[in-house]
Amino acid sequence: MGIILWISVSIFFLSCGLGRSSQLSLADRTPRPESPASETEVVAPEAEGENFWQRAIAAAATAEDLAQRARDAAAWDRVAESWMEAINILQAVPPDSPQRVFTQRRLQGHLAQLEAAQQQAEQASARPVMPSLGSPILDEQIALYRSYVATVGVPDVLIVGSSRALQGLDPEALQAGLAAAGYGHLRAYNFGVNGATAQMVSFVLRRLLTPEELPQMVLWPGGSRSFNSSRFDRTFATLLASPGYAALNSDSEASPTRAIQPSLPISPINAYGFLPLKEQFSPAIYYRSFPRVSGRYDNDYSPFRLDGVQAVSFAAVVSFLKAQQIPLVFINLPLTDNYLDAIRLGYERQFQGFLQKQAQSEGLQVVDLLEQWQGQNQYFADPSHLNQYGAAAIARQLAASRSLPWPEPAAEAE
Repeated sequence: MGIILWISVSIFFLSCGLGRSSQLSLADRTPRPESPASETEVVAPEAEGENFWQRAIAAAATAEDLAQRARDAAAWDRVAESWMEAINILQAVPPDSPQRVFTQRRLQGHLAQLEAAQQQAEQASARPVMPSLGSPILDEQIALYRSYVATVGVPDVLIVGSSRALQGLDPEALQAGLAAAGYGHLRAYNFGVNGATAQMVSFVLRRLLTPEELPQMVLWPGGSRSFNSSRFDRTFATLLASPGYAALNSDSEASPTRAIQPSLPISPINAYGFLPLKEQFSPAIYYRSFPRVSGRYDNDYSPFRLDGVQAVSFAAVVSFLKAQQIPLVFINLPLTDNYLDAIRLGYERQFQGFLQKQAQSEGLQVVDLLEQWQGQNQYFADPSHLNQYGAAAIARQLAASRSLPWPEPAAEAE
């Protein structure tokens, strides 16, 4: 059962401009045909002689003209449609035609303009669903998540956590791996948020998402830093001071729609909430730009305390999901050996012990991958974050595990 997702989330920032930035030459643009701009039927070049080129010119000219006047999402949609018309006409040139090479070169420019128009259409239509929660990524994630749910339904598997989760577990690779393992078409979404601690994850699952938006299973990839109660929780403090948090705690029906920003920024987060990074960690290159900090002086660990507010929030999440009969799996993500010096490794051992106690007392399932990729920097974007290759590999590894309580696929959205 296939699902085609038309969720327009652009992940590229294009250097090319719109409108007149890629003008055709005067010779290319004359004479122009009399056919209306809305005509979209593509006629193969061999069926209409040289007319295909003039049709492509007309469609491109229409796109450029529309781009000059576009001010809203609907207008940018029309720009994109005109570029697609021009692209379809040029793509119909047969591979053995002498016109093929030239038209393919023109096609490259049209594709770039199409992508730019789609980005503008998304920017114009990316509206927040509530006042800001103090974090651009969190604002984007809740708007995108609700658009995802409206399009394909609530995901079967929801990924939560900090930036290590956001870029450390690829939901599409997880879906593909689970399908290959015979679990059917399970849907997965990554709701990672930069800087998210256990307090923030508790807020997302227990307060921000409605009961109807909760998944059948939660995966929490991350590590010890989100559980260190001695650190100042800047992300959560910003949330508490935000207009969105005030709206959630207000009895006024009008407050949730008050002070909403006109649009959300476009980010590289894809349609499944995942942030793919291609960079591969190279110590020799990385430390030319960033200082090498010993674990002894790392403020993420010093001081280090696991029995505070973050542990209380974690326990609240475990209890809440258990009451909802939603399985929770915590994945202790890998770290590079370059990062895991003796000091940090000592703190990480404490965290491993903490997770084991939680597994024994609360029935939490833990997948501990902390040291599985020592010396394999190709899976990392930096010393402590995975890149898209590591994120896909983790997804495949989890999908292949028969010990995890994967759910049955839910019904599709109508």
